[in-house]
Amino acid sequence: MSPGPQKSFDVEEAVLTARDLFWERGYDGTGIRDLEVAIGIGRKSLYDTFGSKRELYLRSLRKYADTVIQSICDGLEREGVGALANLERVLGKLQKHHGSDGSLGCLLGVAIGQIGADDEELAAFLRGVLDGMEQAFERCLREAMGAGEVRSDLQPRDAARQLVALSQGMALLGRVSDGPARSRSIIRAALAALRPVSSS
Repeated sequence: MSPGPQKSFDVEEAVLTARDLFWERGYDGTGIRDLEVAIGIGRKSLYDTFGSKRELYLRSLRKYADTVIQSICDGLEREGVGALANLERVLGKLQKHHGSDGSLGCLLGVAIGQIGADDEELAAFLRGVLDGMEQAFERCLREAMGAGEVRSDLQPRDAARQLVALSQGMALLGRVSDGPARSRSIIRAALAALRPVSSS
């Protein structure tokens, strides 16, 4: 007797669905059954395609990094616009997202909050993504310094690391936010600290 037809599904769409579930519930809060129902496949298909829940999680994180995080980095280097304007726009978008009702924060932050102390594989991946963000912020700040748009005594690497920490902290706060006021003030203070002090 020949086997029945295999259930077909879009693998990349399944990864996106899993990404959103992990983003909302975290790794520990997402069960195999939850993934089966959300994606619409059976357990055998899930394991045959992705190997394990962890492998699907790592693939979801890579998809997030390649899309959401890369979009942030690209926004900092948009051509035809001043570096400070790029920075203001990117931070403004993050503020608007994390200050809105129902914000899930950042999937990287959710992963960082749940990572085990001995999970070096995941830690190395997360550090690599955060390093990429830091480098994009630093390039933007150096360009802004060259144009006289930010303080001349700014330490670009230190400030870039601060902006990464700020973006992650704001994203985490966004998961329990009751309105946009807090995130607005965070961005307002950050930008004020970067701008040159006007002489009077």
